[in-house]
Amino acid sequence: MSRTRALVAAAALAALPLATAAPATSAPVVNKVVVIGIDGTLWSEVQAANAPNLGLLAAQGTLARTSIAPHTTMSCVSWATALTGVWDTKHGIKDNDSTCTPAPFAQYPTVFTQLERAKPSLSTASLGTWDKIGMIARTGSPAADKVSVTQVDPTGAGVCETTADSNATSQVVSAITDSGTDFTFTHLDQVDIVGHTLRGIWPQAYRDAIGRVDTLVGKITKAVDDRARAHADERWTILVTTDHGHKPEGGHGGQSAYETASFMIARGPDFAAGAQNNGFTLADVTPTVLDLLGAPADPNSDGRSVRLGGSGDPAAAVPNTPAIESGLTGSSSGSAQMLMVNNPLCLVASGSSGGSFGK
Repeated sequence: MSRTRALVAAAALAALPLATAAPATSAPVVNKVVVIGIDGTLWSEVQAANAPNLGLLAAQGTLARTSIAPHTTMSCVSWATALTGVWDTKHGIKDNDSTCTPAPFAQYPTVFTQLERAKPSLSTASLGTWDKIGMIARTGSPAADKVSVTQVDPTGAGVCETTADSNATSQVVSAITDSGTDFTFTHLDQVDIVGHTLRGIWPQAYRDAIGRVDTLVGKITKAVDDRARAHADERWTILVTTDHGHKPEGGHGGQSAYETASFMIARGPDFAAGAQNNGFTLADVTPTVLDLLGAPADPNSDGRSVRLGGSGDPAAAVPNTPAIESGLTGSSSGSAQMLMVNNPLCLVASGSSGGSFGK
């Protein structure tokens, strides 16, 4: 039994949290959705890591382990798919640079724009780390109500990826706790950066990054569950997904099983606890959010709400991506942590790390 499964086995037997319980009130039910995007994360490594919060979400909800092949395994390409519901063959984004522009979102509007057009009263927020995510969320009319990029501080200087992830998480917690934002998307980046820089020589560093992000996921989950306890008329759903995987030596962009591996967790009142359905795909994120929040489906969408089973094959084989055990061992809390903080996990210049590390 993996470490993560062992940590959550007992908790999975308990009743689902109040966030997924039917409201004990006559007030109209209001759906709320949080989507957590964790860049460059392999589920096989989540299982090998100390990641109890992700494990518990999977145990309390439905897990999908899928491949995005032949989709391009780059971040802007994949997050554009998640945030529009169409694959790269339609939106035309091929990289993180020259084709990662606002232009495609005129024809294929984001989930934020679709929600705002259908139900202007809904509150929407993109609270992430990467400037390209901010660009996507700001496209269209109307755009997301609130867009924040934590990778760059107010002075224009870059910040450490660990700090950027923590700051984004704090903003998400506030959006849930203080505002009850109807739809919140967040993007956490450090796992991908460690995948590029240390996975090949120190596999445990990659797992330690997953563990740090798992702690942040736990904070978001707690905020959702606390909010649900205090507002019995709210039905909260959490979706967690990734944009691509990482080769054993680090890096992505190709079509190997490690690069095309993806996953989704759907935890909420519409999803069976402890189930697995590999028919949930990256393109299903936007249709699912629209469905949950009562907005019409986009006829151009390649995806399908996961409440309806998703757009993929539920019997698809799990990607063959065994956890990597070679290389240095032990915790990255010592010298490896310093390496990550100083170069290159901690950015030393303004702007995105995408060009440097091939997100």
